[in-house]
Amino acid sequence: MGVPVSWPKRRWVMRQPDPAGIATLCSAAQSWAPPVSPLLATLLLNRGVDSPERASAFLSPTLRTGLRSPLLFPDMARATERILRARVHGERVCIYGDYDVDGVTGSSQLLLFLRELGMAPDLYIPHRTREGYGLNSQAMRTIAERGTTVMITADCGATAHNEITLAQSLGVDVIVCDHHHVPEQRLPAYAVLNPMEKACPFSFSGLSGAGVVFYLLMGLRMRLREQGEEQVPDLRRYLDLVTLGTVADLVPLVEENRVLVTHGLREIERSQRPGICALKEVSGEAEVSSSYIGFRLGPRINAGGRLAEAQKAVELLTTEHIERARELAVDLDQENRERQGIEEAILQNAVATVESWPDLPQRRSIVLASAEWHPGVIGIVASRLVERFHRPTFLIAVDGEKGKGSGRSPKVFHLYEGLQACAAWLDGYGGHRQAAGLSIQTQRIDSFAAQFEATAQARLTAEDLLPETEVDAEVDLASLSGETMAEVRRLEPYGQGNPDPVFLARQAQVVSARIVGGNPLVGKAGHLKLLLRSAHGGRPVDAIGFGMADAPIVQGGHLDLLYTPEINVWNGNASLQLRLRDLQIAH
Repeated sequence: MGVPVSWPKRRWVMRQPDPAGIATLCSAAQSWAPPVSPLLATLLLNRGVDSPERASAFLSPTLRTGLRSPLLFPDMARATERILRARVHGERVCIYGDYDVDGVTGSSQLLLFLRELGMAPDLYIPHRTREGYGLNSQAMRTIAERGTTVMITADCGATAHNEITLAQSLGVDVIVCDHHHVPEQRLPAYAVLNPMEKACPFSFSGLSGAGVVFYLLMGLRMRLREQGEEQVPDLRRYLDLVTLGTVADLVPLVEENRVLVTHGLREIERSQRPGICALKEVSGEAEVSSSYIGFRLGPRINAGGRLAEAQKAVELLTTEHIERARELAVDLDQENRERQGIEEAILQNAVATVESWPDLPQRRSIVLASAEWHPGVIGIVASRLVERFHRPTFLIAVDGEKGKGSGRSPKVFHLYEGLQACAAWLDGYGGHRQAAGLSIQTQRIDSFAAQFEATAQARLTAEDLLPETEVDAEVDLASLSGETMAEVRRLEPYGQGNPDPVFLARQAQVVSARIVGGNPLVGKAGHLKLLLRSAHGGRPVDAIGFGMADAPIVQGGHLDLLYTPEINVWNGNASLQLRLRDLQIAH
């Protein structure tokens, strides 16, 4: 099945939790239903859940006790008072959202909530290609000319000092809901809700933009109750939108986010919202999970903002009419297919360029630019390049004298701080540790690339470039059971900060092997489909290795492998399947 360049592909790092910690968790949880086994205790400790109290909160996240007060945002009272004053006086309010899933779901929450209060807010989402990310001066003028007196942002505005100053001067009170890094100088907005603000007592900085908006809704509901209103919106019905934005934005699924997503997944599963129902129809049958959002629902919502207009996605999530929702979902599904084709072409071009570099082993970063690339998909391609080359990566779509870039990074490199070191070459930038964006003059791209490489050289070692997989525990295939899967599933939802468990099995026998999927004509690798049996016997288990067509497989041979057990649903039938993470010939 082909001769591999190098297998295993990653360095395997076995985690070694403290045995005393395992015993403490198991002992403290003996009366729980169900109790905590040594395997579950190991998984909890590996995720930093190191006490019975934290384990209880982690395994049973509740809305009543698991969410901090919205009043921990210093400007919450000011923001809610201003919005409700606009309601009383019939003032014109505008929602200004970002065009990705996080911004779309944050905008949708605000639109629906304010409509429930009898208001009729406007919506403004900038066009990704024509206007770019965030606030812009022309948009501020347009919004002010409409008679707007209050503007609420969703997932943007954290660094828009000039634009907010302009809006305020035009009579628009700006309320910023964002979660991106902030500069030293505080925004001149009417109110700022951002857990990244240095003076913010809200001690969990991992909220998504949609999560920050949800806290604004919590604050509004609290103020309405204080004012004596009995009929207030039911916030549980907004958890599906919060969950879509939170999972798609790859923020850590711990603390507040774990609470919101745990309950939000249930809302998505039983949702009667026309847009969610239609989106699930076009996305195909599957168990509702964070992976389902990340790989099926999220990309379709994103497709509108990447290739066309993000307003289409907002309409999908806010319409009350199922037939209109189905029309919009079909459109977004088609746009997502177009996006996949464009993305694949850019990826092939980028990979060929990087692999042609003679000094690639010495490089610590990747910066590529092209006038032929669509700016709406370069972030996705950057992610795939990081997976392949394990280096901080920026792709820049060039349009005449200007370029817009999107970057991704492995966790060993802080991308936003890397951009700070290169700020002299940039027109603007923003983002997080592992994802960021920039704008730049075309003539400065080479200088930026050189400075970014120098920054990466100073902060990354050769060992940092070797990707590693942390292994939770050694679990032989013969020990896999329904009880094992039940324990693994108690840790859901999985995502950033709470990764899928990875287990090691030694000497597994290859009962059968074949290649499925892939397209060699366009360089797309196939997938490895195996039937494996434990070295100790027992029933064979199905396994799938995505993109592993070149793995060193010999039928009847034996492998050491890293895997994640999961339930595969196909044609209405559920069965155990191993998702292979890496493998090597057993010795």
